Amino acid sequence: MDPENAAKHMPRGRHRFQEIDLLRGIALLMMLVSNFVTDLQYFFGYSQHEEFWKAFAYTTAGLFVAISGTSMWIAHHRVSGYRKYLTRFAKLFGLGVLITLTTHLFLREGTIYFGVLHFLGVASVMALPLYRLGWMNLLLVPLFLAGKFVVDGLHSSNLLLLPLGITPVPFFTFDYFPIFPWFGVFLLGVGAGAIAYPDGARRLDFSIPNNPLVNGISALGRHTLKVYLVHQPVFVGLLLLYAGSLPGLELGW
Repeated sequence: MDPENAAKHMPRGRHRFQEIDLLRGIALLMMLVSNFVTDLQYFFGYSQHEEFWKAFAYTTAGLFVAISGTSMWIAHHRVSGYRKYLTRFAKLFGLGVLITLTTHLFLREGTIYFGVLHFLGVASVMALPLYRLGWMNLLLVPLFLAGKFVVDGLHSSNLLLLPLGITPVPFFTFDYFPIFPWFGVFLLGVGAGAIAYPDGARRLDFSIPNNPLVNGISALGRHTLKVYLVHQPVFVGLLLLYAGSLPGLELGW
C-alpha cells in the first residue's frame, strides 16, 4: 500500500477524511441558507414557500446531526480515555449556554434553550456506552424517532424537561433539538459510521474530486463551529444595515 492510501486507512491519528468534511461543509451551507430564510421570516414576515423551507430546514438538521454522529464514531477510535469527551461536552454545552444568554438578552421571543450545540454536547456523552454496539446502533434509531410522538403529547409547566422534548404550552424557540427524536438521528450517523469506517478506518477506497469548489466546501466543513457561532451576528448586522432596525430585536440603544 502506498503512503497516500495508508494514510486514508489509518485508524488513529489526526488524519481527516475529506468526504466527511465535504458533507459537513454542504450541511453548513444548507444551514446558512435555512437560517437566513428564518431571519427573513421573523424580522420581515417572509412567508413564501413555507412548506419547502420547513422541509429544507429538517433535511439540513438531519444531515448535520447524522454527520456529527459519524464523526464521533471515527473520533472514538482515535481517542482513548474520557477526558476528551468531557472536554467536548463542556465546550459545546458551554457555547450553547452562551447562545441561550445571548438570545434571551437580544430577542423579544424565541430564546434558544436547547439548541443544536446543547444537544451535540449531551449526545456525545450519551453515546459513550453505545459505541460497542457498532452498526447495531441502527436498531435503536426507531425507538428515539418514535419517542417523539410520545413526548409530543406531554407538557410541563417548566423548562427542565426540554431536553427530552417535553415543553410548556405555549412554547416558541428558534433552535430546538430534543433527545427525542434527534438522538436517533445521531445514532443513525454512528451506525452508518460503524459500517463505512470500521475501527475508524475507511472501508472502501475512493477519491474525492480535486477542484476549487470541492476543496473550498471541504475547508468550510473543517471550521463548522466557528462559522456557526458567527453567522447569525453577521446576518443580523447585514439586515440592520439594510433596514435600519429589526422588529423583535432588542439592542438596548
